[in-house]
Amino acid sequence: MKDQDARSIAQDFLDRQGEATICGDVEATLACCDIPCTLDSMEGRVVATNRAQMRAICAAFIDELKAKRLTHMVRKCLDAQFRDDDTVCALYETRYIKDNSLLSEEPYAGFVILRRKETQWKIIAMQFAVRGASPANITLRDWIRERSDL
Repeated sequence: MKDQDARSIAQDFLDRQGEATICGDVEATLACCDIPCTLDSMEGRVVATNRAQMRAICAAFIDELKAKRLTHMVRKCLDAQFRDDDTVCALYETRYIKDNSLLSEEPYAGFVILRRKETQWKIIAMQFAVRGASPANITLRDWIRERSDL
């Protein structure tokens, strides 16, 4: 196992998962996630413990992307390595594009842990180094607030 292989796995995953998400395909986005799935942002931590929770988070994220009229989500794997034969850890950056023009906001860094389940890589954890009006941040912020109101 080489780190270059880990990078290729991570980049391929980020491309496929990002395309499914920006296209609004909730089920394809959900299929990229394992349960439980841990998501962290500056707003706090969310742990989806079942598919219904993860589906709701995926749908909310997609809704945020649509509300901002974002047309592309470009992700670049910056570094990746194998933790073991079935686990890849990767650092990446995300840029959003709206109406075929690069947005002025800076890209944000992310960290993802992927685990191989049978023949497919799935997210078991993601961290987003982002704040403010970013769709990832808003989605997790709102999810945390809704749960604290219960």
